Amino acid sequence: MPPVSFQTQTFRVTPDTPLKAFSIKIASWTYTEVCDAAGLDEKEREPFVRSGRSKDVFVCPGGWQSWSAGWELGAGETLPRKVLLLRDLIKLTNREGDAPKRGEITGHFFIYLRSGDTYLCIASRTRTDRGPLPPVSFRINRKKQRITAELFCPGKQWTPDEMTAELYLFVCRNYFDLKDTAASIYKKEMKDPDFSSLAFLRQPEERRQTADAGECKRRNPIGGYESWYNHYTNINEKIMLDDLNALSMTGNLIKLVFLDKNKPAVFQIDDGWEQCVGQWEIDEKKFPNGLRSLAEKIENHGLIPGLWIAPFIVTKRSKVFTEKYEWLLKDEKGKPVAAGFNHLWDGRYYCLDLSRDDVIAYIQGLINRVIDWGFRYIKIDFLYAGYLSGKFARGGAPHEHYERACSRLTERSVTASDMPVAYLGCGLPLGASFRHFPLSRIGADTREEWDWNAVKFLRHVGRPSAYISLLDTIGRSFFDAVLYCNDPDVVFLRTRTCKLTETEKELIALVNFLLAGQVMCSDAPLDLEAVDTRLTARIAALYEALADDEYGAVRIARDVFRLISRSGAITGVINLSNRPYSLPKAFMNGRFLLRRLLNGSCAPHSISIYTRTGP
Repeated sequence: MPPVSFQTQTFRVTPDTPLKAFSIKIASWTYTEVCDAAGLDEKEREPFVRSGRSKDVFVCPGGWQSWSAGWELGAGETLPRKVLLLRDLIKLTNREGDAPKRGEITGHFFIYLRSGDTYLCIASRTRTDRGPLPPVSFRINRKKQRITAELFCPGKQWTPDEMTAELYLFVCRNYFDLKDTAASIYKKEMKDPDFSSLAFLRQPEERRQTADAGECKRRNPIGGYESWYNHYTNINEKIMLDDLNALSMTGNLIKLVFLDKNKPAVFQIDDGWEQCVGQWEIDEKKFPNGLRSLAEKIENHGLIPGLWIAPFIVTKRSKVFTEKYEWLLKDEKGKPVAAGFNHLWDGRYYCLDLSRDDVIAYIQGLINRVIDWGFRYIKIDFLYAGYLSGKFARGGAPHEHYERACSRLTERSVTASDMPVAYLGCGLPLGASFRHFPLSRIGADTREEWDWNAVKFLRHVGRPSAYISLLDTIGRSFFDAVLYCNDPDVVFLRTRTCKLTETEKELIALVNFLLAGQVMCSDAPLDLEAVDTRLTARIAALYEALADDEYGAVRIARDVFRLISRSGAITGVINLSNRPYSLPKAFMNGRFLLRRLLNGSCAPHSISIYTRTGP
């Protein structure tokens, strides 16, 4: 295989650089120029530069944050340019000012064009020794075959000859080449390149030699229970204790995969424990004995206590909004900057001004309090709100304030009794956050049904949805164990309050295990029926059978992907589409570990896996 070919382009402040701008265009290339920079030969470049729109070229725009679209787009495929009715929802997926023009795709941080197994990539550096760099966005015009790069830098004060950006242009010639190259690029920028801060959440990593591919890592996911996708905000002390006590009593996934094998497991309490979002005081009606005693009970059961918090945002009901109004980020007219909309809260919610020292001290105090209660797995949500722009009290740019806030948020690594602490980031800008949140959500929230049609109608591309979550998990799988330990959200195996079919549950459980780094479940253990425990036992057995390899996925048709393994020993088909997918003869050259066929084709909303017996 030819070696990866790199060209690095560095951009600096020049006399014509705008001293004050919302965004700055730094470069523009034709597809031909990118091919030249990456060193593609004539045969490799032909699909990318042929006249008109090539049906063979896919675009992966990367996505601004966890809930942005993270999948490849084929010819004629686009993303919604706006959200209908509830316009604030666009802030849950798009960077400010990145609204694409007609026929344009906006990308961020790490993008690629793909034809077959050839990946033509542009990746942006995220920091220098002086600190974080402004995030780079890309505007991709497929019709004109042009890519334009720009900086998001409102409020940035430049100095002469300061580096504004550094971009890597390169080609990779298969999925695992892409994954390994990304690791080599960003390793020097990571605080924790070996993910050692997460070691207490899982057993030590094992490696094995393969005849064809050298060394493979055994799949060793972080896992546990979390309350959200069953109880939502309707939690209390009794419900949490009932689920905690029952985890070791029923044939649930956490028991079979983690507890029975003496592996670490998390028990995470999600949204609903607080008085309201932005007022992070315990709701004593729900938790009369507080949370410290509950964290102790979780530890006594041999699990790691986890808690959800969203420290960058507030709602109008919160004391911060009413009593510390000066803490809110304001626009040029002095009005609070809306961070989004959530129907489970007060509707619209707002963000804090992270340039203020008193706000940073307040945020750090919240995290210290949660750790002092005994929680060691802290889910920090809605982090993108820390990247919104406004009239900062101390001036400066969003990326500078976000970096400082995240550094302080994750500063503490142990409890008072010297027990390790880890942070799960969620809803976070992907390029700006991997240094601080090695464990992070990399896709939209899932849901206990295939899609959420009412919100789909609004054209909200980051909507909670099993289908959207799966697309993101597959699309960002090359980040797993490279930039992030990928959190794909939860697995559903219950019948009660769940509209997913058994095949869909199986699909979610296996995609999460094979293509990400965490397996969480929200099923109430005592609610599981006999059919649920039988499915759970089958999933646990497949996890064990598939553990000794690394996996990826490559799109072969719309919503259809080929499962691949680093060793080459295992392959399969992931069909997210609503129709059966006819399997090429080459796919049938093996023995099925999991067979989900319909009239000889891969069934809709299913995964089929088999071991290869030939070339």
